[in-house]
Amino acid sequence: MDDFERAIRVIFTQDPSIGAAVREQANAYCDGIKARPDGWRICWDRFSQTDALEVKFWCAQVILQAMGSMAPEARLELRTKVLGWLGEVVPNTQQEVVVKNKVALIYVGLARLDYPASWATAWQDLMGLMDKGLPLVDFFLRVLAIFDQEVISDEVQRSQEDRQRSHQIKHAMRERDVVALVECWYRILTTLRTSAPQMVSDCLRVASLYIVWIEILTVANDKFLSAVCSIIAEASASASEACECLAAIISKKMPAGKKMMMLSELRVCARLEACVQKGGTSQQLLKEAEMLNSIAEAVLEAYVDLRVQDAQSASAAQVAWDSISALMPLIFWFFVHQEHQIAVCLEPFLTEFFVKVKSFVKGAERQEMETAPCHSVSLEQVRPILMQTLQLIIQRTAYPAWFQHHDPNIEDDEQHALFIRFRKSLAKIYKRIFLVDEQLGLQFVQASTAQLTQNLAGVQPMEVDAVLYLFKETGEIVKQLDQHLQAKGPLASAFVQLVECEALVNADHWAVQLALMEVYVRYGRLLALHPDLFPRYGQRVLQAFVSRGIRSSNAHVVSRACFMFGRFMKLVKAQAAPLVAQIQEALQDLLVVQYVPSALVPVQAEVSLTKVAIKGSLKADDQAYLFEALANLATASKPEELRPKLEMLLKGPAQNLTEILGNRAPGNDVAGCAGWAGRNIEAIATVSKPFTVQHASTAPAWEEVLVVVARILEKFVNQMSREIGLWRAALFLCRRMVEVLGDRFLEILDTYLPFLYATNDQEGPSGERAEDLAELTVFAHQLVCQYQQKTGPYLQKWLPQIFLRPFVVWQQLPEQSEQLKREKLELSSALLQLLKEAALRCPGAILEPMLGNTRHGQEIIGFLLVGLQDARELKPLQYAANAWAALLAAMSAESAAAITAFPMAQLLQRLLWSVVRMDYSDFQSQKVLNEASSILHSVMNRTQPQVHLQQTKETFQQALVSALPGLRSEAAPRRLCEVLSQDCSVKDVRTALQQCALDWRRECG
Repeated sequence: MDDFERAIRVIFTQDPSIGAAVREQANAYCDGIKARPDGWRICWDRFSQTDALEVKFWCAQVILQAMGSMAPEARLELRTKVLGWLGEVVPNTQQEVVVKNKVALIYVGLARLDYPASWATAWQDLMGLMDKGLPLVDFFLRVLAIFDQEVISDEVQRSQEDRQRSHQIKHAMRERDVVALVECWYRILTTLRTSAPQMVSDCLRVASLYIVWIEILTVANDKFLSAVCSIIAEASASASEACECLAAIISKKMPAGKKMMMLSELRVCARLEACVQKGGTSQQLLKEAEMLNSIAEAVLEAYVDLRVQDAQSASAAQVAWDSISALMPLIFWFFVHQEHQIAVCLEPFLTEFFVKVKSFVKGAERQEMETAPCHSVSLEQVRPILMQTLQLIIQRTAYPAWFQHHDPNIEDDEQHALFIRFRKSLAKIYKRIFLVDEQLGLQFVQASTAQLTQNLAGVQPMEVDAVLYLFKETGEIVKQLDQHLQAKGPLASAFVQLVECEALVNADHWAVQLALMEVYVRYGRLLALHPDLFPRYGQRVLQAFVSRGIRSSNAHVVSRACFMFGRFMKLVKAQAAPLVAQIQEALQDLLVVQYVPSALVPVQAEVSLTKVAIKGSLKADDQAYLFEALANLATASKPEELRPKLEMLLKGPAQNLTEILGNRAPGNDVAGCAGWAGRNIEAIATVSKPFTVQHASTAPAWEEVLVVVARILEKFVNQMSREIGLWRAALFLCRRMVEVLGDRFLEILDTYLPFLYATNDQEGPSGERAEDLAELTVFAHQLVCQYQQKTGPYLQKWLPQIFLRPFVVWQQLPEQSEQLKREKLELSSALLQLLKEAALRCPGAILEPMLGNTRHGQEIIGFLLVGLQDARELKPLQYAANAWAALLAAMSAESAAAITAFPMAQLLQRLLWSVVRMDYSDFQSQKVLNEASSILHSVMNRTQPQVHLQQTKETFQQALVSALPGLRSEAAPRRLCEVLSQDCSVKDVRTALQQCALDWRRECG
């Protein structure tokens, strides 16, 4: 071993005993070899002499790097050496894969540089070596694969120069060598099928790569196709690659007429029927299905192209349509295969076919095309395909036995996710068939539902689910479903037939019940359109909801039933309203709001006590759905029955609250009792959801309950933390009462506000308090929007608490992370929105403390100024500008001189600074610009005393100069000052102000 090899081995070794100095010396030695003009020659000589893998690898890599700068004579010398090594060494020695790849790269590099001009025989030389044995056959295929990747493939991003070189090489290969290359492939496929199956597979993969650009007739001929199809038919180890190769041949881009002539002459459909192995392994069938899908897509594309050409293409279009028809039995055979992964392979073609097929039918093209196509098909020709597809869709839609329905992570499992997507695609195909032939689709629905009800005992639950699922989907397809049901069309008859089948309605299987609930809600409108049907079928559905759904032993069915029950009730509201008492009695035990000891709440659980459920009782959300459903029915009652029915619904929760107040609640668990109270208040609030101020007769009942709730809040004023859930329930109820009682709630609200803001006194993270106070502030905003000027006295009374509580927490919030910054921004935005709305609706309640030098008044001024200072946050900026504009407009109307009580210098400086720098591509910026213009118009009001006006002008000019640093042109600022001094309109001020911003951004921004 000489110094050269030792140096290379030092570079590659991981031996820790070799020091940095030795490695540096080795690298320097090798770099010296690289730098020599004949370095490539030294490397090749060492490559061909040594047995050390790392030495061979390093030398080959140096040669590859040097080829681009080698003289033509040197490349000729290297080419001779490479061919000699291939002919003399490779047949007799075993070479490592990495070495074979490196030499193949060298061969490819030489061909890329010299073929065809300086090395016209590059491919002939390579093919001439194949007779020397299998290692050279392997090298031949390896070079072709690497050549595609390095030089030819369009999937690799290349420079314009490389693309031009690639086109030149492909042109030369088509002229000189492709026929011979294909002949070599054929020899490999026919002679090595048994002795070297791996090389046959490699050959087919290479052929698939080159078919994209070579002359198609070199492979699309009886000789080559027979070789490929025989490999598929034998189900050999290379069958998968043969399928890909055949698909590549048929899918090759070419004129549609030429393609169909080729397919017809080669009898491709017959070849497919003969070579496809229906009894093969799952893996083979999968590849065959993928191949069939690609071929069918290619034929469909050709037909779509040919049918819109001139009359001369009609015969080719007919061939294409006949080919599609001939492929359909094979497509359906794969589509119905029990393994859904195989069926999934045909979904792309079927989807595309049914997207296009409507336009193929005679008559339909008149609506979609300007000129008549040269070929169309009749609806009778298409119907067999439609009908068979419909029948197969039911089979394929049914969930397979392996599907884990109750696993919460199924969407993360690839197999489950694939089936879910497949099922959705089937539903789309199903809908497309209806668009082609709605009459056939409706007949199919009637037949499938009739067959289901007549032979229910012999149908598996998941097949029942599939029929019901598609029936539900049909309701989304039919246009104007209400009219269809009103006319008692086929879907109405099918629905009645399903509900009449007692064995189906009372089926125990959870999947069947879930599917039935979807059907009830989709078609329940029929029972409202035909009230005579409700006594028989409506009550049967209600009974099924209660006995088979809400009282099911399956928790998922229970939750879904509670939700869907409410949706069904809305459909049959008028018909079911007289039954509200009976329904409540049937559900009475499930409507009981259970006491839950606080000990059942896990430590650090992110759930309130109101959401904890006792085993055997409904979850809080499910119970809420039932309360809301019953309340919806109650609102459909006669006016004189409305209050009694409401009191019936409120009776249980109200009695529980009374027990708590009378200290008759279980045990001494204060937190548990507070949580129980919260659950009852939530139930009361949920009952209120369908009620509005129009239900005036119910107001006394609500007021009675609110008195009890107020006493509960007073009792548990120290139990308002979010873990208990009482505070959130009370806020929920207050929000609802604004909508239900209207103005009558204002007096009651005066009692509630202290308890609602008591949450700020509880211990807890500042982020949680910020979230709670943001919700309260949003509620205060709702009050102002609802009651407007009537809110004034109450807002004036409670403003110190409504504003200061969230303001103090906002000041304390940290900003160490993006989440904390977002929480702080959300709280500030809620507060600014409240101040903005109050300034618009009842400005006096805000102005009095601001001008009266109170603590909260001064804090409001400072907070509104903070809202103006960040041009990046347009929402707070808009709210703050809006508030200032409203307040200044209100002051100008009363006393223009009072404007000077505000800190004008800070206001104008921050406002103008932000207006100039905000993002004008955001639509909110235009709103800010409008408010800023209103502010300037108000502060420059000429009705104020002259001395004040002069001070304001000077303050404004200083703020404008500060906001526009570096602006050379004074035209826009001068125009803005003129507009303001002339008391022009707000629109004129806006135009001038925007011009100032545009000029500064153009020059300095």
